[in-house]
Amino acid sequence: GMQPVVGNDRIPADVLCLKDMSPLSLKVIELRASEIAAVLINPLQCFHLNQSPPSDPILSSNNRNVGTTPGYKEWLHKLRQVCTQCNVPLIFDEVYTGFRLEPRGAQGAYDVKADIVVYGKTLGGGLPIGICCGPKDLMQRGDKLKAARINYVIGTFAGHPFVMATMNAFLKWLQTPETIKSYDTMHENIDRFISKANSSFKEKGYPIQLASWFSVWSILYSDPGRYHWMFQYYLKDAGVNLSWVGTGRLLFSLEWQHKDYDRLLERLFVACEAMKKGGWWDPPVANIKQKLGVEVATAVAKNVLSMLSGSS
Repeated sequence: GMQPVVGNDRIPADVLCLKDMSPLSLKVIELRASEIAAVLINPLQCFHLNQSPPSDPILSSNNRNVGTTPGYKEWLHKLRQVCTQCNVPLIFDEVYTGFRLEPRGAQGAYDVKADIVVYGKTLGGGLPIGICCGPKDLMQRGDKLKAARINYVIGTFAGHPFVMATMNAFLKWLQTPETIKSYDTMHENIDRFISKANSSFKEKGYPIQLASWFSVWSILYSDPGRYHWMFQYYLKDAGVNLSWVGTGRLLFSLEWQHKDYDRLLERLFVACEAMKKGGWWDPPVANIKQKLGVEVATAVAKNVLSMLSGSS
């Protein structure tokens, strides 16, 4: 089943949408274990807990709340324990997080072993493919009690020789000591970049701050403002490529070296200076809410007075 959204009129009568990091969610799994086929979780939720992806189109002020959620690792361990006790398979959606965080993805980052893991084109060496991995007892397509009951599996590039070859090459590359060490180097470079960038922004008076979770990062705004959503366009003009969420979610490359991070910081400075020169970060000259309240109150008072004078 799927959640009801525009274009999907299916009623999700067979899906339970539970809240992350809630003791009640664990209790529901325990009490309804006999009804639950599996628990599916996206580890990226730790970056914006129980919220939609932080995108610029919905950015109205400095109301973006992203960053690693304290206690999320412990929560996943509790979830793993409950699923094991209740004999309910735990599925990790690692289409986004797989191999971007560390060689084992979110499983390695949080030291949690899922029963089934779903990957995307990263595992295919960049080619379009979806992969579902798991043990034999969970992945078997047939029902041993009903011989004619077979799960139909199909994909656009399923089993394509070229995709299989690139996947094989990727997995061999992933297991080399040099690759494993490159993840540690990337994390060190990211920590250095985030620290240097935030201190520089504060020193130059730019109202932005960076937050990261392994190779995933986001731009936060330290002061209220109605035009923060425009910063994405100044970044693009400065040569920084962004996805549809704009400054809400970005990625660092495993291949980046010190010079690449320094280049990015330089481009961020260019975009910040242009944004500041354009006046988009200037403090408001008036309290918009207060001014609007006065206008509304004045209009209401005039209407009441006109009604009273008309009745008299």
